[in-house]
Amino acid sequence: MKKETVLTLFCILLTAALYAQQGRASLFKDPVYLPDEFYARFNNDLPIYNGRLYQGYLPTITGTPFLGEDQWTEGTLYFDSTWYKNVRLKYDAVAGELLIENANKMPVILPGNLLDAFTIDKGKFIKLGPADSKALPAGFYEILDEGRLTPLVLRKKFIKETVGQSKVEREFAWSNRFYLYKEGAFYPVSSKKHLYALLKEKKAAIHKALKRKQIRFRKEPEAAIRLAAQLYNQD
Repeated sequence: MKKETVLTLFCILLTAALYAQQGRASLFKDPVYLPDEFYARFNNDLPIYNGRLYQGYLPTITGTPFLGEDQWTEGTLYFDSTWYKNVRLKYDAVAGELLIENANKMPVILPGNLLDAFTIDKGKFIKLGPADSKALPAGFYEILDEGRLTPLVLRKKFIKETVGQSKVEREFAWSNRFYLYKEGAFYPVSSKKHLYALLKEKKAAIHKALKRKQIRFRKEPEAAIRLAAQLYNQD
């Protein structure tokens, strides 16, 4: 076996062993990437390029199924126990699938069973589901803040249909779900009442801050939850 191949295999095994010990909770802390020589040598044959070709949706549907704009964004991903960097990504929020642009400039879907985390557009996403908590649907959750209290959001889109006089109009619409991770458990948060019940020791301070910044949970749930988490994690 060639020296270069032995070195590559050693790096892969070492990286996998490190993260098996650390667990998913620390995936984003100082990620260990493979040497640049690995990317140079296997540029067009990286394991992340082995997914199926993305078919997309009908062009008659208004809007985009993707997180953010319909364009490639450079990010990182943790796939099959290995971190990959400088990858061009898109996240299909309808199907809950991560796409990459392969060496032939084609969109490829990464196998979800091997993908544990990724970063895109400054957001950190981690795979969670019923195995972590019965309260969690399976999917990739964005981490909104980190500390004693960790708010997360399952960003989902769906195809909304509106019946008009002559045709059915279809568009991509958001349906996000928010959760709080506190003291080893996950809790769904769908109202200000839920938020205050979980953070009752900080209720007065949070209520005051939301009122001062004129943030209403019903209209801006994400902003309210982010602010509440920041206040809670200050101590």
